[in-house]
Amino acid sequence: MRCRSTPLLLSTLLALAAGCGAALAINPGVDIAVPRVLIVTVDSALAFHPNAQTLEQGDYVRWSAMVSSIHTTTSGSPCLADGLWSQSLATLGTIFDRQFNDPPAIYRYFCSPHCGLGMVGSVTVTVPISLTVQDSAGTSMLSWSGGSGLYKVVRSDTRAFTGPNTATFQPDGGGGGTTFTDLFTPVPVAGAATYYLVLNQ
Repeated sequence: MRCRSTPLLLSTLLALAAGCGAALAINPGVDIAVPRVLIVTVDSALAFHPNAQTLEQGDYVRWSAMVSSIHTTTSGSPCLADGLWSQSLATLGTIFDRQFNDPPAIYRYFCSPHCGLGMVGSVTVTVPISLTVQDSAGTSMLSWSGGSGLYKVVRSDTRAFTGPNTATFQPDGGGGGTTFTDLFTPVPVAGAATYYLVLNQ
């Protein structure tokens, strides 16, 4: 579970401003934590931007055409379609969303006309991240499992993540860690801290 209503609001964030909500919108900028929408763009370069994404089961990838072209997003590898998806991105403004409810694995894709020129990408699907928060004498301790990659923790005493008490931290033991002990000052008012766990910082 990525969004939890406790005295501390705890959410995961990659591409969206996050908060607790029951709605399952897939439009970037909507104030929800799940599902997340990871954006991949195509333009006149022969590349997907970015060409590698990591997400949790249930999250989306949105491919967006920034120019008119002959680009596609087609699942499979190496340059051989596997039938999971194939969508033209030929028209400026074309958007293709795909929800990844698939089992954890690496899902490769390519541009049909440009695969031989190296226009390839991948989506790594992980198990959902499970987050917990414990409070010990006013010190918040976060721990998580699932997901993969590098993390950072953003802490604030406002849901808008603005103001002087907003800061970004590495997990205990560095970016690959799966715990964070909030020993930093100034300490937010009890019950008013908001944390974002950012995957693949």
